[in-house]
Amino acid sequence: MQFSILGDTGIQVSKLCFGTLTMSPLQKNMTVRQGAALLAYAYERGVRFLDTADLYGTYPHIREALKSAPEYVISTKAYCWDEKTASEALERAYRGVGREYIDLFMLHEQESLYTLRGHEEALNYLTRQRELGRIGAVGVSTHYAGCVAATRRFPQIQVVHPLINQRGIGIRDGSRQDMEVAIHQAHQRGVGIFAMKPLGGGHLIHDSASALQYILTQPDIDAVAMGMQSFEEIDADVAAFENAANAENLLSPLRNRTRHLMVHDWCEGCGNCERRCPQNAIHVINGRAVPDQTRCILCGYCAQVCPQFCVKVV
Repeated sequence: MQFSILGDTGIQVSKLCFGTLTMSPLQKNMTVRQGAALLAYAYERGVRFLDTADLYGTYPHIREALKSAPEYVISTKAYCWDEKTASEALERAYRGVGREYIDLFMLHEQESLYTLRGHEEALNYLTRQRELGRIGAVGVSTHYAGCVAATRRFPQIQVVHPLINQRGIGIRDGSRQDMEVAIHQAHQRGVGIFAMKPLGGGHLIHDSASALQYILTQPDIDAVAMGMQSFEEIDADVAAFENAANAENLLSPLRNRTRHLMVHDWCEGCGNCERRCPQNAIHVINGRAVPDQTRCILCGYCAQVCPQFCVKVV
């Protein structure tokens, strides 16, 4: 497994990061035992970096996995806008994973210069916690090239977790090229970059070899988060990241697996999902939520706000 340093943070991570969203209640809804087993297996295969979030509900899975995989570098993120919300989220992370130290703590789903300004109190609090030795680095996650560019105004931000893939699927405010330029400029300043959605939320799974080749040859990307729901997926992704001779054979069967957003017929059309969707990919039509599968990146965030539990990634 290849390793790299996240920008100028000094934090060493495996190039392949285990993204735990896919095992969370927002998607596969694995038991703690199931999720921990996958994390432990990935660790055995050389993965030493994992990504989660306050929203995902996977802290218990990670805590269990750490019993046999103690050297995981943990990245998490939360919706924080001031000292109170940041402090509460950080304490939840400590309790959740059973550590008194978080390697990377990020503000979740930042959108622009104005969002970052509005959340600067949280950034400043997290920076103080880093200076106290309670956090390794502070960062932001985003689907916006403009937000990546705006981080130049905030020296508190040491790592950016941007959405980037071969076709630019899911980038909210521009093209893949716009995101590449913003990422390059940030990396040149010493900001660590670890990418998300290299397969475009599943849209590129049928061309996974090409999509992974693209993301792995980007010189400004230090690591890539991949959601993995089976031992076979772990084997395939590890092989791809190691440029193993059998990578293509391992990836091939996975291309037959497709996922989509499903809305059960008991949907009452409350509109919560439509308001929550960051991709404008679900709308209430004739009293029922209807997903646009061409825009959906399968983040599952809409499911989290459904009061009837009728929205699922399957």
